[in-house]
Amino acid sequence: MKAKENLTRRTFIGRCAGTGAALLGTVLLLNSCGGGSEESRDSAVDQGTGAKPADPCTDFTGVSAQELEKRKKLGYVDRSEVPGSNCANCSLYVPPADGAACGSCLLFKGPVYGEGHCIQWVAKGS
Repeated sequence: MKAKENLTRRTFIGRCAGTGAALLGTVLLLNSCGGGSEESRDSAVDQGTGAKPADPCTDFTGVSAQELEKRKKLGYVDRSEVPGSNCANCSLYVPPADGAACGSCLLFKGPVYGEGHCIQWVAKGS
């Protein structure tokens, strides 16, 4: 059996700092090796080839999990099933900028299809 070691405050603090640094390094290493969420990996740009997703309206790079949850709570769908009401004729829809494929919405962040729909649809005024 090992003899009892005289543990000073300085030794204790040094060991705690070393252990903390090792744990932090491990977490950072695991995160950089693809430990992120499945959603962020699926929607992010392919790091190996630099290729973007085939449909830019499904690229949620830079959109927080909270904003994605807000989209879900508002019932956003890519294609409206309500005749005569879609994002393109909603007053909350922001049309795509020149050369862009997707618009956006004033209620949540991220790309929006003009053919989409959510429960907050508001008809455009004349």
